[in-house]
Amino acid sequence: MRDSDRLLASAVGRNKGLFTVLGALYLCETAFGLLLPYALSGAVDVVLDRATGTAPFVLVCALLGALTAAEAGARITEARMRAVTTARLRHDTFARIFRLGLSGADRFTPGDLLNRSTESTAEAGAAAPNLLQALFAAVTAVGGLAALFLIDWRLVLVFVLGVPVVALLARVLIGRTTTLTGAYQRAHGDLSDRFVDAVAGARTIRASATLDREVERVLVPLPRVREAGTGFWEAQRRAGWYLSLLAPALQIGVLATAGYGVVAGRLTPGELLAAQLYLVFAMRLLSQVGIFAELGRVRGSAERLTEVFAAPLPRAGHGTLPPGEGALALREVTVRAGGRAVLDRVCLDVPAGRTLALVGASGAGKTTLALVAGAALASDEGLVRLDGTDLADVDRAEVRAAIAYAFERPHLLGDTVAGVIGYGDRPVSAAAVRAAARASRADGFISRLPLRYETPVEELRLSGGELQRLGLARAVARGARVVIFDDATSSLDTATENEIGRALDEALRGTTRLVVAHRITTAAAADLVAWLQDGRVRAVGPHHRLLADPAYRAVFGAGQERTEV
Repeated sequence: MRDSDRLLASAVGRNKGLFTVLGALYLCETAFGLLLPYALSGAVDVVLDRATGTAPFVLVCALLGALTAAEAGARITEARMRAVTTARLRHDTFARIFRLGLSGADRFTPGDLLNRSTESTAEAGAAAPNLLQALFAAVTAVGGLAALFLIDWRLVLVFVLGVPVVALLARVLIGRTTTLTGAYQRAHGDLSDRFVDAVAGARTIRASATLDREVERVLVPLPRVREAGTGFWEAQRRAGWYLSLLAPALQIGVLATAGYGVVAGRLTPGELLAAQLYLVFAMRLLSQVGIFAELGRVRGSAERLTEVFAAPLPRAGHGTLPPGEGALALREVTVRAGGRAVLDRVCLDVPAGRTLALVGASGAGKTTLALVAGAALASDEGLVRLDGTDLADVDRAEVRAAIAYAFERPHLLGDTVAGVIGYGDRPVSAAAVRAAARASRADGFISRLPLRYETPVEELRLSGGELQRLGLARAVARGARVVIFDDATSSLDTATENEIGRALDEALRGTTRLVVAHRITTAAAADLVAWLQDGRVRAVGPHHRLLADPAYRAVFGAGQERTEV
């Protein structure tokens, strides 16, 4: 069994109740449908014989009512099962993506993941209804053939001549549609990724007047989308064309044989009507080709999801952190991306309660080191210890409680301003939220908002500096033993940064801090500086000592160098 088939089986298995109900309704629908021609046959013969019995007519009415109820129930249950299965697949896919974390960025782009978690899950969510439809369409077809055999075995003999052609078409079509669905969704994912990238850079595109060029770039995958989509419908069109030739020939052959049976006295007029209706059921064997095309789409989508679930997860620990003051140690840490080492055997110690600034030219590995140090990104080699404990062995919730981040562009997760600052898996008191806002100097602009801390996020119109102050407040409010600032004050002017820095020193007294520094003033305020170059630590020491090296001064640029010196 393919991994994609196991994924679909697992998704169906978690909805056993709905699956059972839907199967029962399809069974009732099939049974009532197969009985209806028999009842109609009896009613016709009663009318033609001018008999007075009413039982056949009552049976027809009862079967019609039951069939209608079963069909209505099946459609409702089918829609619910699609929705529930899709929702669970999306939940599992998003959970897997978040568990992959930043390590999944090298394997999947944002647009590709968006496509997989929306379109692929929606297609795969139809697995159970499509499977049951295929099964009961086959049961209906076999039931129709059995009824034809009971009426006259010669009718079945004529019909089965077309079965090998249908089987061949189904086999070819399901393989072709599986391949084309994967190609279509990959191209669509590329298109989505380019669109997401363009939206993120909308201001740059507008400022540089390159809209037409960006439209062309975004639409580059469109021919592949069109080719795969056209190929899918072309495969169905060819199969439908062959069937459109086969189906009338079979119908004419079967009905001609049945008509000759009436003339010859082997069949009654009622049996001729029943044969015609049962032939419709038997013809569902031909409609299996379209259902197989849908199953091909389901399997192709499931294969796309399987790739996400097959991606290796970072090592997940289940231990706890012992009490400590926040001593951080990195040993032989190596991170590779795109075939090169972003960090190369980095060894670094951050004493408890001290501030370490990470300094280096663009691409030196500062942000990657900050992410690895806080266990937000798993290293390919080496280990990170917090208070003597390897973070890879510690439960993620424990790690997140011990280490907080403030990013350059914090996302406003939460319903209100207070919710943004207190956002996390553990509750933060209102007093801690306000204290953190004061420490980050966010309290001033928050107090001017219409509802202050209860102002809804969607009503906020913030500058880059105000947004960063909320991010700083969120990091402070966690009460973590280590706080990592990844260029978290880049949108603040120097005077404001210094003011906030002094307030944070007071609020985070005794807290270990790791700061990605681009300004020389930020490095100067740190207890120690780790100077990175080409993914390695070139030197560690106080800023004033490293400043004696011209190469170190050059990292900050000539203007900052003259200001500090």
